[in-house]
Amino acid sequence: MGAVKTYAIGIGAVAVALVVAAAASAAAPVELRESARVKPTTRVTVNLKAEGKYNPAGSPGTTQPASPLALRVESELVFIERVMATDQAGRGGRSVRRVTRAASAVNGEVRSRSESLRAEVALLVAEVNALGDVVVYSPLGPLTRSELEIVQGPGDPLSLGGLLPTGPVAVGARWKVGDASARALSGYDVVSSNGLEATLESADATRAKVRLRGELRGSALGGEGTMACDGSFHFDRKGGLIDRLALDRAETRRPGPVEGGLDIKSTLTVTRSHAEVPAELAEATLDRVVLNPGAGREDLLLNALGRKYSLRHDRDWHTFWDDPRLTVLKRVEGGRTVAQCNLAVGPKAGKGKHQDPAQFRDDVRKGLGSRFVQFLGSGDVEGDAAGGFRYKVGVQGRQGDLPVVWFYYLIAGPEGDQLLATFTLAGAQAQAFGNRDESLIGTLHWLGAEGEK
Repeated sequence: MGAVKTYAIGIGAVAVALVVAAAASAAAPVELRESARVKPTTRVTVNLKAEGKYNPAGSPGTTQPASPLALRVESELVFIERVMATDQAGRGGRSVRRVTRAASAVNGEVRSRSESLRAEVALLVAEVNALGDVVVYSPLGPLTRSELEIVQGPGDPLSLGGLLPTGPVAVGARWKVGDASARALSGYDVVSSNGLEATLESADATRAKVRLRGELRGSALGGEGTMACDGSFHFDRKGGLIDRLALDRAETRRPGPVEGGLDIKSTLTVTRSHAEVPAELAEATLDRVVLNPGAGREDLLLNALGRKYSLRHDRDWHTFWDDPRLTVLKRVEGGRTVAQCNLAVGPKAGKGKHQDPAQFRDDVRKGLGSRFVQFLGSGDVEGDAAGGFRYKVGVQGRQGDLPVVWFYYLIAGPEGDQLLATFTLAGAQAQAFGNRDESLIGTLHWLGAEGEK
C-alpha cells in the first residue's frame, strides 16, 4: 500500500506542477512584434462586405437633398506580396505586389456597378509614408480612381504591424491603438478622437489572440463620421506577423464636399499566409521594372463616362459627378474644397476645326454678366501631343460679395469634338492654386488621336 500511496502522491505532484507551470507561462509577458525580413513572400486576401444606407449628394446646380438609398458593397483583393524594405522597428515599409484578383460590386437602390483592376497595372508598389499611411501605385502606369479604391483601402498588410504593442505584454494587458493604425482600419483621412483599444486575450508558444474594440471619430474627404469597431486578430509568433484580422464596423458619416453620407455596417477581413515567389515577382523580372518612376507615379487616370478623351491628375482631385455630358472634379485639401473643375461636352465644330478664340472670349464675358470684373489673360496652352487645341481665358470676378477666379478652356480634338473646361476657385485661393489647371488640362489626350501612344 505504501508504494501505491507514494505513486499516487507523485502523480498529484506532477499535475500540480503542470498547472503551476501553465499558469506561470500564461502570466509571463510575451513579445508580439513583426519580424518582416526583406523579400519574404506572402499571399494576402482583403475582403470587405458592407450594407446599409447611402445619403447621396444632389446633382450639380441643385440644392434639393436626395433621398437615402439602400446600399450593399462587396470587395475582394488578393495579391502576392514581397517585402522590399523594412522600417527601424522591423516592420514592412515597402513592398511589391502582384494582384491576382481585384473586384468590387455596389448594389441596392444605388446604381449597380462593378469595378476591377486592368491587367496592365496589376503590378503594384506599396509604401508607408511619413505619416504612417500606406500609399499604393503601379509602376507600369496610372491607376483610375475606382482601381485605387480597390487596391488602397482599409486593412492594408503594411499597416497591421502598428496594431501590436511596443513592448512585452501579459494576457489581459491593454494598449491604445495608434492613430495611423486607426486610420488604416477605418479609412478616415483624419482621426479626431481615437478610443480603439487592444487586449491580449490569449497566448501560447505559437500564437496569440488580440481583441480590438472601441470608437473612432474622424473624417473622410471632409465628411465627419463615427465608427464603432469590434473584432480581433491572430498573431503568428513563429512567423512574426498578424495572419488574420476580422473586424466588424458600424459607421455613421455625414455628407462631405465630394461623397454622400453613410449609415452602414461592415465586416473587414484580412488573411496572410506563406506563398512561393511567382514569376512576376522574381528577381530577374523585377530587375527589368522601374519600381519608382519618380514624379507623377501617384497620378490617376480619368476616363470620363462615355468620353473620347482621358487625362491624368493628382490624388487631390476627386470625381463628384459624371454623366455623358458633364464631369465635375473637386479638389479637396485638408477636408475642404479649394477648387472645382467642370468638363462639359461642347458642340461639334467639324473635322480639324474649333470655335474662334475671340468669340469664345466674348461668350465667357457675356455669360458672366455682372459677375465679370476683368480678364486676367488668355492664350494657347501646351501639353500632350495628342491633346489637340487648347485655349485658356483667365477671369477675375465676383460671386455676390466674394472675389472669384475662373479659368475657362476651349479644347478641341482632331475630329472636331469640343470640350469646355471651367475651373472655379475663391480669389484668396488663386496664389496657392498656382497653375494646377494647366497641369491638368495639359495631360488631356484625345483617344484615337494621331500619335496616340
